[in-house]
Amino acid sequence: METGENKLHPFGHGGDIQTAAAYAGVEAGDILDFSANINPLGPPPGLFAHLTDSLPQIEAYPDPSCRRLSQAILRRYEPAGEVLAGNGAGELIYLLMRALPPGPVLLPVPTFTLYERAAQAAGREVSCHFLQQEGRFRPEIPALCADIARIKPAVTFLCNPNNPTGVFLSREEVLSVGRACAKAGGYLVVDEAFLEFLPQWQELTLLQSKQDNIIVLCSLTKMYAIPGLRLGFMAAQQSVVAAAQKLRDPWSVNHLAQEAGRYVLQDAGYVRRTAEEVGKLAGSLARRLQKIPGLDVFLPSANYIFLGSKTVASPELQRRLLQHNILVRDCGNYQGLEQRFIRVAVRSAEENESLLSALQAVMP
Repeated sequence: METGENKLHPFGHGGDIQTAAAYAGVEAGDILDFSANINPLGPPPGLFAHLTDSLPQIEAYPDPSCRRLSQAILRRYEPAGEVLAGNGAGELIYLLMRALPPGPVLLPVPTFTLYERAAQAAGREVSCHFLQQEGRFRPEIPALCADIARIKPAVTFLCNPNNPTGVFLSREEVLSVGRACAKAGGYLVVDEAFLEFLPQWQELTLLQSKQDNIIVLCSLTKMYAIPGLRLGFMAAQQSVVAAAQKLRDPWSVNHLAQEAGRYVLQDAGYVRRTAEEVGKLAGSLARRLQKIPGLDVFLPSANYIFLGSKTVASPELQRRLLQHNILVRDCGNYQGLEQRFIRVAVRSAEENESLLSALQAVMP
């Protein structure tokens, strides 16, 4: 079960600035949101104009098969399997928990809390493989594979890079976990929501893997800064996609989300520019954070940084920062974490300065 309860994260997820604003007694627009990991460069140029031009088409139902969007995904990523678009990767996680064969779910924790919630909503038993702080929460692949052989889960989730820790695995490491899952008769779901923020993402992705028991989840909302539209996709063998398609609301991906996806996927250079700029911003922010007494800084790999607080409990640290109109992600409700870890997004240089100033003011 998820641990702890936080009034600022009632849905177990970052980005809820409305709840935070109500709690703090301020307007939502006054809060700098470091709790959600969104591309600090913002949406690609021209997207708003394209969506404005597409508005008249909302008088018709959206394409339930997302044909043009799916073609754009296939052209951009050239996955080995078939693809299914969804109302964010979250919808696809819930669908998979209902569509895949019954049985327990194995989670290397700490990791994204939605996997556990979706599994429990589908009536699945959840087992945890606890990652160790002494190893900076990096999975020990032989130990993980041993747990897979012992538990024989129907589904194992692996977030790469992991949320919230930022730890990422090589392609061969993930494939070895996939082989262990196959030997145990189960599926491996690899969540690559933040992988494109890594310059070497094409060397790490499993989208081109032909291993039938591997399912890859991708989010378009983080990289392209469109979380309000909700858009993601999965790549898997035909039988998995067909099973999920049968359970899916036929109009879950609205027309504007489909148009946004088609538009942003045309510009591969945007991903390269983002990885380069975010790498600079993240590196600079991490170095400055390391100078603040009482913080344990985990080196970033994507557009967020995982922090341990040596002196202040994470709910209290979050509360103090909110007094400075800054919202961070308290990680106290992640399995395998004590209430002394937070996660902060990498935002613009100016906004990162605001975070640093606030942390310096609230850390004893």
